[in-house]
Amino acid sequence: MSRVHLFYKEPPTFAHLSGWRSSPHCLEDRIAAERLRDATNLLSGRSAAARRTWHIVDCPGDDCGVRR
Repeated sequence: MSRVHLFYKEPPTFAHLSGWRSSPHCLEDRIAAERLRDATNLLSGRSAAARRTWHIVDCPGDDCGVRR
């Protein structure tokens, strides 16, 4: 398995006219990313979870510079 990046995007609002993109997290695999996504959705509540679009993408390498 290879490392992945997890981040989410939210649509534009008055506070963020261009929308919002979270900082990416570098995780050991897709399973860990899906668990973090699910836990984040659970803790943030239904309305926040409903407006988020999650993305899991391949990590470009071991020294990717993203928070682990």
